[in-house]
Amino acid sequence: MQCPYCGYENLPGADACENCSTSLTRDDVPQANTEVERSLMQDPVECLQPIRPLTVELQTSLEEAIQLMRNHGIGCVLITAEGGKLTGILTERDLLQKVAGLGLDLARCVVGDFMSPAPESSKPDHPLGYALHRMIVSDIRYLPIVDSSGRPAGIVSSRDIVAYMARHFRSAEEPDTAL
Repeated sequence: MQCPYCGYENLPGADACENCSTSLTRDDVPQANTEVERSLMQDPVECLQPIRPLTVELQTSLEEAIQLMRNHGIGCVLITAEGGKLTGILTERDLLQKVAGLGLDLARCVVGDFMSPAPESSKPDHPLGYALHRMIVSDIRYLPIVDSSGRPAGIVSSRDIVAYMARHFRSAEEPDTAL
């Protein structure tokens, strides 16, 4: 049975998803009653058209990472380790909470010392509801999208999800003018 939240293919008869622990019993599985609910449960994260993420390695200087973020107008960079696998994320929040006001020499500091390790992530085929749930529970604004090998394939922001859902609300509320 496929989990309605994370899309993981569980063994038939499983009571809970092996990947995210969501209940799979019929009484607990929500049913989509509106187009917006259906979208959250069935539309994959890839429908948000995730942008290509900015990536740096663990030993990249904070100065270089900050400049990269500024040049591209994005609030985070993804940190990769051996084989290009996602190992961390450095966000504006990390910079404000861990760096700002300390008078550090940013050229000598490395992102590996200030990043948030083991960030939440999603696969492109996970449902939107799963991505939104992970972002709310973890209190994050950016969700890395990874391929089957754990390498960054994209990134979505809470703003991307809100814009996508706003378009769905507008189209769901518009009266059908076809006769």
